[in-house]
Amino acid sequence: MTGWTTKPRSIAFQLILLFTLAAGLLLACGLGIFYSIVVRHAVAEDNSVLADKMFALSADLRENGPEILAEEVTAHRAGQHTPYWIRILDSQGRAIAETPQMDRLIPTQIFPAGREPAEALRTRKDYRSAGKLFSLVAFNERPAGKAYTLQLAQDRSSDEQVERNFALLFIAVLFGGVVASALIAIIVTRRGLRPLREMTESLGRIGPDQLKERIGSTGWPRELQPLVNAFDEMLKRHTKLVERKT
Repeated sequence: MTGWTTKPRSIAFQLILLFTLAAGLLLACGLGIFYSIVVRHAVAEDNSVLADKMFALSADLRENGPEILAEEVTAHRAGQHTPYWIRILDSQGRAIAETPQMDRLIPTQIFPAGREPAEALRTRKDYRSAGKLFSLVAFNERPAGKAYTLQLAQDRSSDEQVERNFALLFIAVLFGGVVASALIAIIVTRRGLRPLREMTESLGRIGPDQLKERIGSTGWPRELQPLVNAFDEMLKRHTKLVERKT
């Protein structure tokens, strides 16, 4: 039984494949680092805004009391976009006021335990509900000697959508970059291997009746000159041998 023989791959195919893989890898690494930086920056900015909102609520509660803050919390109108959902709990854990429909969207027990405002961000919790992504924190305050817990939910759905769109753009740019790299590799490889095709044509023109012809080392790339010289020397020795026999 004759074994299977594997057809060797051409130099052009190997060069195109290696160039495309290298370009795709470099592009993927660069875009991946850029994507990671953008996402980390967005998360850090959201956390900073969330911290500002926490301290603003704390200051409002200390200065105006829970009654005024409760009126502000419940003043949300139905259908209006709410970037922050707020709930005020008394010392017994009962809700004094909350953003309308917050009990249905984000129950009380979903939030982490109340901490001091400076430590609340460390226990931040992500929660998904009704197709939205929320960042949850809970912090304690003691205005006028009474204990309250404020539960704050930051809607990060828009940022998550931006990250998805950026990821799709990342894939599209990577795909386009790989295709462009392959096309460039094809063009460069064809131009780079053109001397080999020209040499093949020159060798094909030398037959038994043209043994005195030489390819010549001038005009060829440096990498091909040793091959040209060796072939010309072989023709020279073969010509001398033929002349001796005749």
